[in-house]
Amino acid sequence: MFLPRGFTLRPGPTWNIVKVSASYALSHVLRRPIVWGRPMSLMMEPISRCNLQCPLCPIGARELTRKLGTMTLDTFKRALDNLGPQVRVLALWNQGEPTINDDLPEMVRIAHERGIYTMTSTNGMLMLRRNLIDRLIEAGLDEIIFSIDGLTPESYQIYRIGGHLEVVVEGMQTLRKRRDELKSKTPRIIMQWLPMKHNQHEIPYLRAKAKQWGADTVEIKTAQVYTQQQYDDYLPDMEALRRYEKKGQRWETKRTYQSCKRLWFSTMVDWNGNVVPCCFDKDEEFLMGNAVTDGFDSIWHGEKYQAFRRQLITKGRMEEMCRNCTEGLRSYYIPLDKLEKFAEAEIPPVPEENKPKSKDYADIFDLPTHNQHTN
Repeated sequence: MFLPRGFTLRPGPTWNIVKVSASYALSHVLRRPIVWGRPMSLMMEPISRCNLQCPLCPIGARELTRKLGTMTLDTFKRALDNLGPQVRVLALWNQGEPTINDDLPEMVRIAHERGIYTMTSTNGMLMLRRNLIDRLIEAGLDEIIFSIDGLTPESYQIYRIGGHLEVVVEGMQTLRKRRDELKSKTPRIIMQWLPMKHNQHEIPYLRAKAKQWGADTVEIKTAQVYTQQQYDDYLPDMEALRRYEKKGQRWETKRTYQSCKRLWFSTMVDWNGNVVPCCFDKDEEFLMGNAVTDGFDSIWHGEKYQAFRRQLITKGRMEEMCRNCTEGLRSYYIPLDKLEKFAEAEIPPVPEENKPKSKDYADIFDLPTHNQHTN
């Protein structure tokens, strides 16, 4: 039987899923927020600082206005205790590069020992320098995402400003090698790639490069933008690879429904313990409480959370962050097979400035494409 990652058929977690699912459905039938159970999915922010300057990321662009900092191990433990044993999946990321926090492996270990499925996401620049590979494997990390948005140094550096592709690739390959040597099945290694105007010509080579670099799979996530200039500069030419459509004078996400399961199924805890509805509240505009100083039940069932849910049920996505949210998008994650079919129909030419010049990557466009191998 297939179960979502992190979930079991044990009575406690199963009963919580039933309660949360039922209250979510009933809330929309009665058009008022009913909340049973507790969040089963949790995102925690190990740090709100980053070593790169990716232009579409608020922390990379240095645009966050809230106080920045690093989550302490004490804050992590107390917040996790407060949320309770219903948490089955923990994503250790938000704004910032998680591997900058030296306590990351210990956070993973603590959650793993509680039977929680753990994930983190990284730009990969510090995996080797900070000796994280063995530490994360031994801590029990279940899944790690490497953000690689270009298959050559030339295309990679257009978006991952300050990063070096060869360093990231070496880290990913070393992780795969050590995982195999230790005969561990985890962490699952994901190469995440954002299709953008400057890298869309690389689509036919994603599968081969991911295999060569040690990834178990490729995850394609459409890019998020905030301004018309960003739309013009970064979004790919192929309509199917964008999460937006023009409605009047606004760009709107291609969402299939107005509601949001996140307000019933998950929550977000920032580095200082502050609780916000989700990761789209980047500047803590909708602060619900603090998971270290406040009882979580008082937060989860409090008037601020309930008012936010009530507005969503009765008025839809009124807040700007909700209008740019990925909830309900068919075009948020694109399966690799589907992406390759898009490329077959329309493969853009390779821009002259993006043709590989580095010797180690000069053979990239001589690799077999997805039509010529089977992995």
